Amino acid sequence: MSEKNPYRKAEDKKKKTSDANNQPENPLLDGWNNFVSSLDNNFKNFKNSLEEQTKRNVEAWEDSKQNVEKFFSDAKKNWDNQLNEWNQQLKKKHIENVEQWEAKKRQIQEDFENWQKKTKKDLENGLKSWNRFWLKSSYMFLLFMIPFLIIIVVIAIAISMISG
Repeated sequence: MSEKNPYRKAEDKKKKTSDANNQPENPLLDGWNNFVSSLDNNFKNFKNSLEEQTKRNVEAWEDSKQNVEKFFSDAKKNWDNQLNEWNQQLKKKHIENVEQWEAKKRQIQEDFENWQKKTKKDLENGLKSWNRFWLKSSYMFLLFMIPFLIIIVVIAIAISMISG
C-alpha cells in the first residue's frame, strides 16, 4: 500500500534528502551537480572570452577601418593613375591615327594626281600617234593616188578634147 500512496513517495524523498545531508551525496546527483556547475562555469568563461574578444575586435576595428580606408584611397589613386595613363595612350593613338590618316590621305592624293598626269600623258601620246597615223595615211593615200589622179585627169582632158 505504501507504494500506491503518493504522499508516501514525497516523505521517502524527504527522508533521503535529510539522510543525504548526514551521509555522503548520491553519485548521480553529485555528477549532475558537477555537470551543471561546469556548464555554468564554461558559459561564464565563454561569455567573458566573448566580451574580451568583442573589446579586442572593437579596438582592431579602428585599426582595420584605417587600413580599409587606406586600401580604398590607394586603390582609387591607382585607378585614377591607370585611367590617366589609358587616356594619354588613347590620345597618343588618336594623334598617331590622325597623322597616319593625313599621311595616307596625302599619299592617295599624290597617287591620284600621278594617275591623272600619267593618263593625260598617255592620252596626249595616243592622240599624237592617232594624228600621225591619219597624217601618214593621208600622205600615203595622196602619194599613191596622185599618179592615178593625174592619169585620170589627163585621160578626162584628152577625152573632152577629142569629143569636143
